[in-house]
Amino acid sequence: MFRPAKSSLAVFIVLAIISFTGCHPKQRQKPVAVRIFRDLNSPYARELDHRILEFQQTNPHVSSGAPITLETYQAGQYATFLQQHLNRDITTEVVILNSAQDAGANPAVQSEMGHAVNICAAVRACPAEVPAFIPSSVAGASAEAGQQLLSFLQRPPT
Repeated sequence: MFRPAKSSLAVFIVLAIISFTGCHPKQRQKPVAVRIFRDLNSPYARELDHRILEFQQTNPHVSSGAPITLETYQAGQYATFLQQHLNRDITTEVVILNSAQDAGANPAVQSEMGHAVNICAAVRACPAEVPAFIPSSVAGASAEAGQQLLSFLQRPPT
């Protein structure tokens, strides 16, 4: 009867452990959702739709490796929602206004305009100003994902 030597058995066990621990597939990370408030009927809506799709096609991820998903908040009336609901009972990770003047309808939005960026290049609306920002209440992976979107939208389309 064949009996393996103790050292051979130890080597076999170590190799088996190394082999099996390295073969586990990576756990899928929960996506980071970025909800976008914008006017679906704006003069820039169609161009912005294309730019958002282009961003999604880049397969964006935050630094932790979690994928980024985008959702446009489906508001009924842009002006009413902006004035009565945004940053009150509804929050989003990215806000895109039709113009800087729209911020005057909501004091909370007006206070965020100091760190808004102009995405006119993304929607081919320059020299018009198309402000976009991440509300200061957004932090962590959501803020990182929102910043990636805004950085992408600041570049002209290819």
